[in-house]
Amino acid sequence: MKYSQKQVLVISVFVITLILSPVVENWAGKPKDNFPLSYYPMFSKKRKATYGVYYLIGYDQEQNRHIIPYQFAGTGGFNQVRRQIKKAAKSENAVSFTQKIAQKIAAKKQAPYSQLERIELVKGYYHLENYFSKLDTLPVHERTIACSKIKKS
Repeated sequence: MKYSQKQVLVISVFVITLILSPVVENWAGKPKDNFPLSYYPMFSKKRKATYGVYYLIGYDQEQNRHIIPYQFAGTGGFNQVRRQIKKAAKSENAVSFTQKIAQKIAAKKQAPYSQLERIELVKGYYHLENYFSKLDTLPVHERTIACSKIKKS
């Protein structure tokens, strides 16, 4: 089927208008993000300079830090367990959560887990620009949420 220039122009203007229509959501009081026409708030949303993340740290006798893998905290994929850790940190069950993980670590015989004496559930704040552009992976600040001793059997 052949289209005239006028038909092609009308179709092109319609398609371009449709594709650009989500842009008006940037100025709406309560923007709506609808698939497949999206204004991508995950990319355009203003963010703070630092970002907080909940995670687990283990300490040995010399107070050396060891990041505890997320698999100790729950079952499922990384993001699913990350949400479980966050939920535990914000609840009244943070101490019992760390105690359960301490019991799992106490059962491990291989290093570094066999040398750990305590674990902490912390919220670390990271400067995102430095983290990704300068590879500065140390937290700007950490806040301890809960702590549990690891009892060896």
